Amino acid sequence: MFYQALLVIPSLVCFYNKKVATISLAAIQILLLSLSMAGFVTLQFPQILIILACLVLLTDPGSNPQLLSIVTLISMVPLPGTLPLVSLALFIFIALSAKKCQKTLGLYLLIIIPLTFILQYLRYPFAALPLVLLLIGAPPFHKWFSDLYSNYRSTGVLVALTALTHLNANQASYASLTSLLLFLGALMMIVGLFQCMVCKTFTELYSTSHRIVFGLLLVSASVSELGALFLYLLLPSIFTLSIIHFVHNSLAERTKKSGMFEFGGLSTGMKAQSACTLATYLILFTLVSLSSEIFMQIGISGNIEFILLGCITLFVAAASLAAFFRNYTLIFEGLSKSNIPSSSSQKVAVTALSAGNLVTALVPIVSFSIFSTIGGLHPPEFEALNTLLLIVAAAIVLSAIIMVFAKPSKMRSWTTGYATLNELRESRGEIFTSWKEIFKPIYAIKVPDDKASEIVGKINPIVVFVILVLFAVVGEIA
Repeated sequence: MFYQALLVIPSLVCFYNKKVATISLAAIQILLLSLSMAGFVTLQFPQILIILACLVLLTDPGSNPQLLSIVTLISMVPLPGTLPLVSLALFIFIALSAKKCQKTLGLYLLIIIPLTFILQYLRYPFAALPLVLLLIGAPPFHKWFSDLYSNYRSTGVLVALTALTHLNANQASYASLTSLLLFLGALMMIVGLFQCMVCKTFTELYSTSHRIVFGLLLVSASVSELGALFLYLLLPSIFTLSIIHFVHNSLAERTKKSGMFEFGGLSTGMKAQSACTLATYLILFTLVSLSSEIFMQIGISGNIEFILLGCITLFVAAASLAAFFRNYTLIFEGLSKSNIPSSSSQKVAVTALSAGNLVTALVPIVSFSIFSTIGGLHPPEFEALNTLLLIVAAAIVLSAIIMVFAKPSKMRSWTTGYATLNELRESRGEIFTSWKEIFKPIYAIKVPDDKASEIVGKINPIVVFVILVLFAVVGEIA
């Protein structure tokens, strides 16, 4: 237990200096991984994953080292039963209460924690399912994630990973609900995709990217046949979300703006950031595409529901290109609306993250080797290369060579980067608006509704917290 207690230090140091807390948290986590490799400390796979994810997330200028250290500590402490998930949910409730944004999460917890202990009392093996869905951000318990990303950027990745590793480690307990989990994973991807088409702020961009990535991870974590795919997707997914957070949080930190329509033309002065963002979107596209192919193969082998899942995932992969290029174009192309000088340290950091993302996504054995070296995990059999990503990478290199040596015959003329929201809606927003109308039932998923959340938000958070703790204690005693 001593090595886990070390994670308390950064959270205390953060009261003194955020930068020192970030450095100390990174140093402690590197120490833990080194001790695990040397055999002095035994870390389980979920613990290794959380530490690796936290290390990557610490590069984000908008991350909160104090919150990350405590979330990592809660995720690593070997508490029995559903207590780790309950503890994590209650801690996030306290954190959001400090920002006065706890009303939606508070109402969810008033529903979910009693339901969890009722299922546990009835001896259902999947008693923790409501908590898992809440922490992953799966429907119908998804609305609170926008509050989390608005106030504690990057933390949502660690919270969701903790729930996801619990689900993957207890697949047998959730076997009877596999079809439901596959449906919810597909729904997360679809909702994330179409909301990504119309997102206007960085917070919405984080939430929609989260849903696409963790919807795919939820599907792969729910079925034993997809164990190798799940392990392969983990590190590239963490890198992908971290790069999206890193680049856009850097912009928000330096300009105090978070609206996607407030930028434009940044690729001129921030070449490394723009190139890495575009590459990240393309890597995510190949991850979703490869997964759809694997789903199809399982479906052809006899599991018919995977054929439908494969078709849905393939559609998400194809349509995601439109969403990704739309978001990239709004920020990095067009006429520049502000002069934001590029930082050398940011260039190095985002380039390093992108290199890690490319290597782990292109060569699956790299991810497996990392888990094997640190925790002794036996590497599963999988494809040697992500062939689609290899083709995309070759096309990017070829395009770059052509751009360097080709002489421009005319000036570029972009409009999307500086168009106002009204102009966008009038000129080229029809398809996004119509898609939103078509999928209005999905956008309208609200459990519970806004009015109920407002009522709970008016109650003192301490009172709600005491009620939740009583539910937890009574549930454990029962």
